[in-house]
Amino acid sequence: MLTGFMVLLLACFFQGSFGLGMKKYQPFSWEAFWVVFSVAGILIIPILWTWIEVPDFMSYIRETPARVLGLASLCGLIWGVSSVLFGKAVDTIGVSLTYGVNMGISASLGSLIPLILFGNVPPALSFSLLLGGMVIMLGGVVMITKAGLDKEKRMSQQQAAQDGQAAPAKPLSKGLMMASVAGLGSAAMNIGFAYANRTLEIAAGHGVSELSASLIPWVITLSGGFVANFAYAAYQLVKNRSYRDYVKPGTSKAYAKALITSLIWFLALGFYAKATVMLGPIGSSVGWLAFNGLALIISNAWGLKDGEWRGFPEPKRRLMLGNGILIVSWIVVGIANSFA
Repeated sequence: MLTGFMVLLLACFFQGSFGLGMKKYQPFSWEAFWVVFSVAGILIIPILWTWIEVPDFMSYIRETPARVLGLASLCGLIWGVSSVLFGKAVDTIGVSLTYGVNMGISASLGSLIPLILFGNVPPALSFSLLLGGMVIMLGGVVMITKAGLDKEKRMSQQQAAQDGQAAPAKPLSKGLMMASVAGLGSAAMNIGFAYANRTLEIAAGHGVSELSASLIPWVITLSGGFVANFAYAAYQLVKNRSYRDYVKPGTSKAYAKALITSLIWFLALGFYAKATVMLGPIGSSVGWLAFNGLALIISNAWGLKDGEWRGFPEPKRRLMLGNGILIVSWIVVGIANSFA
């Protein structure tokens, strides 16, 4: 189990870091970047890695009931729509706040719903601790979100002071709304992954290692996600004629950033899949909670390093407190898994 948590920690590092690639990718437009990310990260890399570890993975997918494939792909499609909003939210409100809102919603719904849907509810003590860890995690997310809202309010006041005008009243921003909806879609992603675990069981029945077979559910789930991501980005590419971005001077760095972001993104999901096998029967629920919580801490660390909180000492203090609460929640979730 300890090895499983170490692998999960590695997945969290990648998950908390890939958002950095979604900023400052000029001369690409957003849609030019997203087309490359969709093709490389959501389609090619998952299939290639799965094929390397399980060369006959398509035969196991063909053995999977059509209903399972359809539901998993549909969940992936929902995630695909939400991931577009995630990318735009990062551009709008920054890495730290987008991750906070997104992962809070994703962690709670994406871990609890599979437990109920698939009848994997653990013993009472374990389940109580798991719920407790979830509540603590949501408390940390609320603290981090408040820190972001305070920072946004102070930025508006500073800008208004410079312009000699009163700060406009600003309810929930467009970026926060996008991050919230993206969180619902991220939860659907783990639900689809849990559905597609039926293919893992089929592959294991043919003698394939469960650790290697754990990658196959992502190929199924992400098929729907690829359709949504690629279709929207390609539409914007044609509409805005931004396909010309691909031949602009200085695009080599943009291509490299898109490809590296794609690789880091799926490394997170690939190692998460392996960790769920190592963590046992409720690995996809316990793992998803920890996956989101620890990735949020790492993303906040990157946000601090990138200067997103410079000049905002009080919001920064709340951010650090929220991170401390998330660490406590991860400890509680780990104890819950030990009793499962």
